[in-house]
Parts: sequence; structure tokens; C-alpha cells
Amino acid sequence: MIRIPAFILIMILLSPVTLLGSIGYLLKLFAFNRSKGISGTAYEPYLGRMLMHDTGVRNDMAGRKLISTLPAMNAFIWMLLAGPTILAARVCGYLPSGLRYPAPRRAGVSAVLSLRTEMFDTTLNESLESVEQVVILGAGWDTRAYALPQNSNHRVFEVDAPATQKAKRAALSKAGIDSSHVTFVATDFNQQPWLETLQAHGFDPAIPTYILWEGVTMYLDQEAVADSLHSLTTLAEGSVIAFDFFSEELVKAKGPFFLIGRLITLSFGLIYGEHIIWGFPMRIKAGESMVEYLSKQGLALSQFEVLGSISKGKAPVYGFALAEKKPRKP
Repeated sequence: MIRIPAFILIMILLSPVTLLGSIGYLLKLFAFNRSKGISGTAYEPYLGRMLMHDTGVRNDMAGRKLISTLPAMNAFIWMLLAGPTILAARVCGYLPSGLRYPAPRRAGVSAVLSLRTEMFDTTLNESLESVEQVVILGAGWDTRAYALPQNSNHRVFEVDAPATQKAKRAALSKAGIDSSHVTFVATDFNQQPWLETLQAHGFDPAIPTYILWEGVTMYLDQEAVADSLHSLTTLAEGSVIAFDFFSEELVKAKGPFFLIGRLITLSFGLIYGEHIIWGFPMRIKAGESMVEYLSKQGLALSQFEVLGSISKGKAPVYGFALAEKKPRKP
């Protein structure tokens, strides 16, 4: 196929443009994010979704409007950073697996961003008929709250660290995005019980709730992760939580991840000033281990998927799950 070589050739020829965009992004990141305590890792899933939007595979108009208003981004930097990929995709009619939506399962780890985006999109949309509240934990630059169906009467809460949430609210206002239907709750997941803070802002634990927890668990300590999951047991029947996680083997640089694990944790610390702390052990029977782990938190596993090899001597890299409150025994 000529499309793939042509795509690669265009990307190589325009790599200096991408490099300039990367430099501009990093300079703004250090100048306007890290100095103010605003999350930098929030850009990772967001920029992936924006590439999906600009290549025409997933619509996200609210996210696109934020391009010009977020602290470490503007339209010019985005044009440099993403322009070559968008151009190559349009000219060649080809997209790498990491940008396809929905993503092909056979793509595995290379499609982690598109697979996780699809997972959270799907579980949210499927839950809207059975829940009355939506909570986005560690919301970052997530814009799903601004793309709910027009007839949606769901109560929506976004929970995040104070500095990041302040920056997002300013960006939403500057972009002209209506956020009047969203209740913003500022908290520190490692320091405060987020559910108590939610309730202080009008959250009703007696109402079935969908909780979206994307790209957060890996930056929390083990106790904070367990406590957050256990919090679902205090909510109404039918409440669910969707979350993703790295493998413990990757986070702790064990076995086959001795080098790549260290590289990832080091790079996230240097670039974003945020440290990967927690991972779920997945080398042996990851699905059964997750069932047991969630059961200890009072939850049942509804959906589970891992990315990466599960052959002997290896372990998955990443996974996501949907958990629900265990029904009461009659």
C-alpha cells in the first residue's frame, strides 16, 4: 500500500514543523502550567482527542474551541504541532491506529489513546439512560460534559485540583462555552475525601451516578485509589465508575519494563512535574486479580480490557475497567 509510506514520508519532511510546535508547547507548559500548579498531564488525552477531531473521526467542538484558550496551547502552536499529521492524513487518506476512532483492537498498545477515549465515551453514553448524575473526577480538559444530548437533564459535576480547575473555568469562559449546567468542585485527591466535598456542593448520593475517572489513578497513592473506588459503595444502586490504570510492572519498572518503565516515569516527572505512583499488578491473571481487588472495595467488575502482551514472561502495559456497586443480597 502506498498510503502508509506516503504518510510516513510527509511526516518526516514536515518533522521540523512538528519540532517547532513541540518546543512552543513545552515553553508555554513550563511558563504557564508548572509555575502555577496546573496539571500538564491533562494535555495528553486532550491533544489526542483534538487530533481525532481535526482528522474527522470524532467530533469535539467544545474541545476545539479550547485550543486557543488553554494555558499551554494556542492556535499557532497547535497548527505547528498537529498540522503535519492532519495534512498527511488528508493527503494520504490514512490514519495510524492511535488516531482511528473507534480503534481496531488488534492495534493494542499503539492505540491506547483512541481505545481509552472510546471506552469512556461508550460507557458514559450507555449509562445515561440509567443514571441521573455524572461526575468527572480529575476532569482536566475533558469536554464530555459539554457534549451531552440536548435533552439531557443529568446533574454534572467536575472535580479537580484547584489550580487546574480555575484555569479550565477561565478557558471555558474565554472560549464562550456554556458551563452553567456544570457544578465545579475543587479538591486534592491525595489529601481530601472527594465525596464529602462533592456532597457539600449539592451532590446527592441517593441518586444513581456515573463516575468517569480518566488518567488519574496512576498519579495517586494506593490508599487514595482504594478509598476512591470504595466510595462508590456509599452511592445509590446502579452507580458505576469507569477508570483506567497502568500496570504495576510498568510503574515499578519490573521485568520486561525495566528500561521503558524508568523512561516513562522519568519523562513525566521532568516534563510535567507529576509523578506516576500507582499501577495495578497484571502479569498473572489480570482479570481475576481485578475482580478480587474490586471485591475488597465492595464493587463488582462489569467490563475489563488490557493492552499489551499477556504471554509468558510479559505483562500488559495498560488497562481500563468499569465497576459497579455490588447489589445487596436479598
